[in-house]
Amino acid sequence: MPTVNEIRSFPFNEDGLEQVRATRDGKNWPVVYLIHDDENLYIGETTSVATRMSQHLKNEEKKQLEIIEIVFDGKFNKSVVLDYEQRLIKYCSVDKRFKNILNKNKGQQAAHDYFNRKYYRNQFRVLWKQLKDNGLANHSLDIIENDNIFKFSPYNALTGEQNEISIAVINDILDSFEKNATGVSIVDGCAGTGKTVLAISIINSLINAINIGDDLLETKANVFDDEIDTDKKIALLRLKNYIQKERNGKPFKIGFVFPMPGIRETVSKVFKECGNGLEKGMVIAPCDVVKEDYDILVVDESHRLSKRKNLTGYKSFDDTSRELGLDPMETNQLEWILKSAKHVVLFYDQYQSVKSSDITYSEYQSSLDAYANNIRKHKLETQMRCEGGDTYLRYIKEIMSATRERFEKIENYDFMIFDDVNLMVETVRKKDKVYGLSKTVAGFAWDWRTKQRKKPKDNMDCYDMLVKAGEYDILIENNRYIWNLTNEDWVTRQDSHCTIGCIHTSQGYDMNYVGVIFGEEIDYDFETKSIVIDLERYKDKKVKAGTEESVLKELIVNTYTTILARGIKGCYVYACNPNLRKYLKQYISSANEFTLKEG
Repeated sequence: MPTVNEIRSFPFNEDGLEQVRATRDGKNWPVVYLIHDDENLYIGETTSVATRMSQHLKNEEKKQLEIIEIVFDGKFNKSVVLDYEQRLIKYCSVDKRFKNILNKNKGQQAAHDYFNRKYYRNQFRVLWKQLKDNGLANHSLDIIENDNIFKFSPYNALTGEQNEISIAVINDILDSFEKNATGVSIVDGCAGTGKTVLAISIINSLINAINIGDDLLETKANVFDDEIDTDKKIALLRLKNYIQKERNGKPFKIGFVFPMPGIRETVSKVFKECGNGLEKGMVIAPCDVVKEDYDILVVDESHRLSKRKNLTGYKSFDDTSRELGLDPMETNQLEWILKSAKHVVLFYDQYQSVKSSDITYSEYQSSLDAYANNIRKHKLETQMRCEGGDTYLRYIKEIMSATRERFEKIENYDFMIFDDVNLMVETVRKKDKVYGLSKTVAGFAWDWRTKQRKKPKDNMDCYDMLVKAGEYDILIENNRYIWNLTNEDWVTRQDSHCTIGCIHTSQGYDMNYVGVIFGEEIDYDFETKSIVIDLERYKDKKVKAGTEESVLKELIVNTYTTILARGIKGCYVYACNPNLRKYLKQYISSANEFTLKEG
């Protein structure tokens, strides 16, 4: 019986094949394997590595490879090697030790739970270290997992729930094209349910339909053991057949719409780096929908689509509206999108609208009325981001709506409230040094005096110069801080370590730890038992202008609820107002300075 994660190397040729056949576990044992030369890599799994190796040696693309590394383990089973295959493909794709990953479907099988998965996931970390020690990987798992291309990778294995919706949306799209009717798919899901990952996976399937179809047929039909995978295979082959027969092999023209510039810039870089049919130009702003003839538009964060209110620039809005034959004073960006493609896929969460320019829930529904007969609705419910799970998301929503009745300890999640704002900020910065992607975000209760620097360099110099010059934006108990120096890609920048972000630079991103500063504009009234807002202390003029007080309060509460949900491992909280701090302490564990130092 092989030892744990025993990696054996063989030449990838007929002599190597004979050596594999001679091994005890080469014919009838689940393994995962890597075939490579110095630049190219193929990753696979099988229960008969000798048979599979023989097939690969006959493949024109793979037979030029030089070495096969086979991972044997006496505790492997089919579920384990399927899981490891997917994970290796994803991690190796991001690691970039190998220039080309030859897997066509990039491991896009639905993820599933299996017996003792936690143990095997821990063993995967051991395996990866072995690969790194053997020169088959460049970076540690921790470094890879903080990379945007990892978080937004098209090679993410979907959960069963995500996979079912992916299948349904692909079929929705084909139904629209076959009926020659404009169709709409709406995927509703709260923060952290994996909407962006699902959107990218769907786009990747649409773009690579022909290749995916071929790969699924390539002697690996046994992968599709359960109903979900069989349905995925049928949907992808249906997609491939439609493109071949009805479009003469011409791929769909797809636009991936992001209303927010920060996350749009990040994902466009990911698309450029990923390749495999994904292109930077696919990632667009709402006003770009008129620049191409799109077949399909996929819209992430569609709750952030705008109407003509409190915008930075009205000319672009008006020009785009008129180009589509719409009245600028009456229309909105959702209506632009609905008029600009045969099928539209909308990812939506009504509770993440945070600006007065965002179209309201009722406006959203009204814009969809004309397409009512062709709308398909889907629901994402499982929490993917936060290690506190659905329990934590429900908990913070109840706290922010003042409906929570008692304290609850959130398992597997670091949720604390601080009495000292600088201790909280410094604790988050320490977490950033250990885990990366740990940042502090605040509500908009302070003016932005320092202003943005024009494309500042990503280092500490700009920040240090401002502090030494006495410039700051945020003053809390003699502690001075600066707002984010740029809106684009703030979360991943080095200087974000020393600045305070806002909702506009953090929404849509995952962070390992997030610090949240509740400003002086938000408080708690113990007599009315409700969250109260002081609009005089709220400084986002674009959001305030012409907005009803009740709507503005809802937007501000949504803002804090959204940023409280950014952290994967934990969330730290500080409230400027004593009453709010006292209220929050009823439901959030108090940070202990001694414990923090010991930790």
